[in-house]
Amino acid sequence: MSEFNIYPAIDIKDGKCVRLLRGDFNKATIYSKDPLDQISLFINKGMSWVHIVDLNAALNKNSNKTIILKLLQKFHNSINIQIGGGVRSVEDIKFWIDRGAKRVVISTLAYKNPKSINRIDKKYYKKIAIGLDVRDKKMSVDGWKTDLKDIQPLDVVSKIKSSILDAIIYTDITRDGTLKGSNIKDTIKFANSVNIPVIISGGVSSFNEINKIKSLQNNGIIGVIVGKALYEKKISLNQLVKV
Repeated sequence: MSEFNIYPAIDIKDGKCVRLLRGDFNKATIYSKDPLDQISLFINKGMSWVHIVDLNAALNKNSNKTIILKLLQKFHNSINIQIGGGVRSVEDIKFWIDRGAKRVVISTLAYKNPKSINRIDKKYYKKIAIGLDVRDKKMSVDGWKTDLKDIQPLDVVSKIKSSILDAIIYTDITRDGTLKGSNIKDTIKFANSVNIPVIISGGVSSFNEINKIKSLQNNGIIGVIVGKALYEKKISLNQLVKV
């Protein structure tokens, strides 16, 4: 089993660090005007990973490519950077990995064109994760606008060679940004159905919850993404570095 990691999140909308409520682009709270300052804080506190999402790109409303490139150029040797949001082609995957991303998260692409991923060069193997954004146990794509009612999340995963994937990020959208606790039950059920490590996301609310999630490593859980709880000071970076 892979090492357990904490992924503090930086969701970028219009150049600023924000958190959405249940994936709703119109319900965004701004927490920082400078993502570079935010990632610097994570590095200075000793975090080993950061999870970055380009919300504009996810919804095809421009992108934060310039800012994210600056983050990679300045920090990719100091912290492992996981990038998602608007990755719609194999060329996008290669672009980010070639510029220092440790892992690239795909979602809509995994559903719409899995064959293109299966043809990717082996040098990109184990640098790709599938982001399963789930609402009522159904995967949501196209920037959380389309729910795949007739397709199970497991069906999407099974179409991609497992040798390519480094992880699956399982997010319950209905919990995301609510601070009501993650959907541990459904995440474990899903993790037990695949042979790919799973990262839990959405609704994480306390340090005790993170410790509980860490105890689930035997169930295939290898990490947790922490967003709003960190920005709302429900959890501190000083706590996270001790996990």
